Amino acid sequence: MEVADPDIILMASQYSLIDHENALKNVFPEVRKKNIQLVMGSALNAGFISGSDRYNYGHEMPAEFIAKRNRLAAIADAHGVDLRTAALQFAAMPDVAAAVICGARTGKQITEDVGSMKIKIPADFWEELKAKKLISAEAPIVPAF
Repeated sequence: MEVADPDIILMASQYSLIDHENALKNVFPEVRKKNIQLVMGSALNAGFISGSDRYNYGHEMPAEFIAKRNRLAAIADAHGVDLRTAALQFAAMPDVAAAVICGARTGKQITEDVGSMKIKIPADFWEELKAKKLISAEAPIVPAF
């Protein structure tokens, strides 16, 4: 961003339900200054949020992230929300997000991901995540799509 003038870039740092503070505090303000939109590429933490046994392409899963995923999943279940769906929508909510990309192994997964973006998640789900400090108080929780 400092040596080029892009309109849109793939965000290399995390913006997910598990890890988003750096993006909120450091990345988003900088791209806003330069009027850059982001393609969000870390919504599922390499499948971790949807149940993979790895975190961000590594084989070590930090215990605090496993615990956080479990707490997120319990709240999602209580609200009848699919955690993967919530993660994809969360990544799309910031005003700087132009698109969300995620990996898929099958056509069915792609269809499910598209369907996830059409589901209405209750506002009280997002509010509970904030109240329990599972997501930042500054995280956008109003869909822009």
